[in-house]
Amino acid sequence: MMDLYSIVQLLSWLAVGLVMFLAAATICFDFGAGILARFVGKNDNEKRVIINIVAPTWDGNQVWLITAGAGLFAIWPRVYAGSFSGMYLGVLVVLWALFLRPVAFEYRHKIENIKWANFWDWMLCLGSLIPILIIGVAIGNLFLGLPFQFDPQTLRFYYGASKDLLQEPAFISLFGLLKPFALFIGIFAVVMSIMHGASYCAMRTSGALYDRFVKIQKISAWLFLILFALGGVWLIFIPGFHWQLNHDLSTYSQAIEHPLTGGIVTINQGGWWVNYGNHLWMLIAPVLGFVGAIMVFSFAEKSKAGLAFTGSVIACFGVVFTLGFSLFPFIMPSSIEPSQSMVLWNASSSLVSLIGILIVAVITLPIIFIYTTFVYKKMWGRGVKLTPQEVQQRSHELY
Repeated sequence: MMDLYSIVQLLSWLAVGLVMFLAAATICFDFGAGILARFVGKNDNEKRVIINIVAPTWDGNQVWLITAGAGLFAIWPRVYAGSFSGMYLGVLVVLWALFLRPVAFEYRHKIENIKWANFWDWMLCLGSLIPILIIGVAIGNLFLGLPFQFDPQTLRFYYGASKDLLQEPAFISLFGLLKPFALFIGIFAVVMSIMHGASYCAMRTSGALYDRFVKIQKISAWLFLILFALGGVWLIFIPGFHWQLNHDLSTYSQAIEHPLTGGIVTINQGGWWVNYGNHLWMLIAPVLGFVGAIMVFSFAEKSKAGLAFTGSVIACFGVVFTLGFSLFPFIMPSSIEPSQSMVLWNASSSLVSLIGILIVAVITLPIIFIYTTFVYKKMWGRGVKLTPQEVQQRSHELY
């Protein structure tokens, strides 16, 4: 049932998962710091400390978000078309919110005025909170299924609860995505970002600021553990999708030639847990999520900021692959026509395209990773911390 094409499709899925993890591990602490700066800093210099901790690298970190979108376009073009056009308003809100971040970084210190600085502090907070919340809501909706279907030629998407293909294509309302479970995942994503951001900032601060970040680490780690566990329990009560190859086909990759009939989709209560029963090794992902959060709490308690941040990275890894393993092989399930759901076997690019993409990824991703590590080492060194006093002294060269 697995041929060369199927193996390459699976490797491409793993490559996307790796990029999603790298995006989560970098932008989450950026967003977390942006959310916290307004509230943790008690005066202007303390707020500037938090802003300058992430300011040198925030733009580079967001490249991973762009890379994730580019990977989606290259590897699963139908999923890219369906998700970005179907959730068009949500995508625009994320982009508009992201526009606030660079402006807030650059403009906040241009005028020495408290009201001016407070305004841009709120813009940075909203520009960090809104994207991670909506991305979490979008991911949560994948477990509920999105209301889309194809026309008989699989050339056009149709959205909405109606199965009438005569209606004009329309995007899914942003408010239509705000379902309880999806909102829950959005809130969980915000909590994870706050935990990750506090863990990163704790490595770069000292004194009163450090003490505040440690408290936030411990509180957010507990919230992470509670919400992560509740999310798993909630999934038991949500109808889950199960995909199996049509008996008329011999390999998974043949589903690409029969996108509407290549698979048989069944929906069962607790179906999103099936993969863990069939492949026990997948449980390593949620276990790492719990272990990472426990590490954050434990090492924050012991004032070992570096190890606490390592635990936060492990938690991000566990969460990303828990989501991937739970959905596997679904990429974008359909709630109104489950048989037309997009899975990694029927929605990918051609074999030649995937091989080319993987070759490029194998060459470029290590280079980007090494360069990013070099940048962080050069900018921060080992154990370098930023203080309000240093910000005051270097007021004209720092944000």
